Amino acid sequence: MASQTREDFGALVGWTAKREGNRVTLRMQAVDKPPPHASEDVYSHFYVLDTNQAVQLGNMLFEMADQTTPVRASRGLFARLFG
Repeated sequence: MASQTREDFGALVGWTAKREGNRVTLRMQAVDKPPPHASEDVYSHFYVLDTNQAVQLGNMLFEMADQTTPVRASRGLFARLFG
């Protein structure tokens, strides 16, 4: 039996992510033709990742973009006392 490789190509135009317990559902939307785009030109792929995979994917994208992860600003005294 011959193995087949399935590859889809397109330009990423949107995504959403939803956390459900220790899983992340990632919806990535793409188009495979030049603009202008109609709603029927956009197709979606859904992926389910565990939290470790989501972190690894995020870190890989930061590294590939030659960026650093965002640093959370420290909260001031007032916010720590009353927030």
